Amino acid sequence: MKPFRVGIPISVSLVLLAVAITLRHPGALGAPAKGEATDFVVSSARDTGPQTLREAILAADRLSSHARILITAKLITLDTALPPLINPRGVDLEAAADSGTLDADHQPSGVVLQINSPRSTLKGLHIVKAHGTAILVNAPGVQLDSVVIGDSKAGILVNAAAPGCAIRSSTFERNETGVIAETGVRDLTVLAGVFRDNTRAGVWSVAAPDKGAAAPKSNTDSNGPQEPVRIIDGVFERNASGVVIANQPVLLHKNRFLGSHDSAVLILSGAARIEDSEIRDSGGTALSVTAGRAVHITRNTLADNPKIAIMVRDSDVTIEGNTLSHNGSGIVSILFQGSLSPQIRNNQITGTTGDGITVIGGAPRLERNQVLDGAGAGLRLLDVVQPNGGLKATPTLEANVFRGNKLDAPVRGVYKVPAGP
Repeated sequence: MKPFRVGIPISVSLVLLAVAITLRHPGALGAPAKGEATDFVVSSARDTGPQTLREAILAADRLSSHARILITAKLITLDTALPPLINPRGVDLEAAADSGTLDADHQPSGVVLQINSPRSTLKGLHIVKAHGTAILVNAPGVQLDSVVIGDSKAGILVNAAAPGCAIRSSTFERNETGVIAETGVRDLTVLAGVFRDNTRAGVWSVAAPDKGAAAPKSNTDSNGPQEPVRIIDGVFERNASGVVIANQPVLLHKNRFLGSHDSAVLILSGAARIEDSEIRDSGGTALSVTAGRAVHITRNTLADNPKIAIMVRDSDVTIEGNTLSHNGSGIVSILFQGSLSPQIRNNQITGTTGDGITVIGGAPRLERNQVLDGAGAGLRLLDVVQPNGGLKATPTLEANVFRGNKLDAPVRGVYKVPAGP
């Protein structure tokens, strides 16, 4: 009977051990059930070896099921680029509280972390001192939350192979560029981001001519087509430029731009919607549009910008319902092409140190604007004079109010374009 009594506790112990292993590593005793993730814990601060991030990524990539990596190491110093995430079922990479800072200063160039795994998530990861790109997104459905990237050349680069990417509640400080939307990107959302002291731009959404997405229809609603890049509820502080746009339609909604060294928003061509946003204390033209097509600037507040608040040049643009106060100049429309007619309506412009509205050439339509208490002319009209011709300033004026300015009556003059070399 003695062997029988001894056998029971041994069997129970083995069962309990198996259960413990299964709870910690669901795939340890076989393939995980559908939807389950295998966990890897990164506790080592070293670049290579057991329990390092590099080993965890390699192990996650070998799985045929979803994987989860939890970083508990506070600071990891990298010597070379990490392996790319390639698990076809996705990887969730999360940093524990006060953990997960990757120092890439020893990596001379290239990408620190590349995501080729669809529907992967990153949460709480910090990357500093990347001499190339900190994170490259190459797969659809990738979600990034509470990521912090600082002192790097480029923060997050999202390319055309990564539709449906979302970057939420993330911070980009002292980089050259925070987020780059590559040519052909689709369905990229940047929500509640903080962009501070970036030396080129907070967000760079620039495509080659005729390579970016077409502008959505102007009557878009929540169920219709949307801009391929959407930047919402962001804060942009002391960047060289907040957002730079060319040939790739962008929605800017409820963003704050404070103390940009140059333009807060710079549109070099193509379509954009800028709405319900605030721009203050810009060092250059606060909102500049050149060769824009289907650009809508609506319900924004532009205040205390010492130079020009809004300048549009040779653009198909609607400027409507904006509040401009205490800027150098209010709205400047420049047209060297007679076929375009910007729509400028229902704007309130007060307290400019220069002119309220300046029309340089062409026939924009000005309706129901109020230009009040400016130190210059309420409306200045300048005919374009060029060596090979010119274009008179002949705006359509309807129900505008010019009151309390140094000069309320329209002031006429000429704008001479110098001859080329």
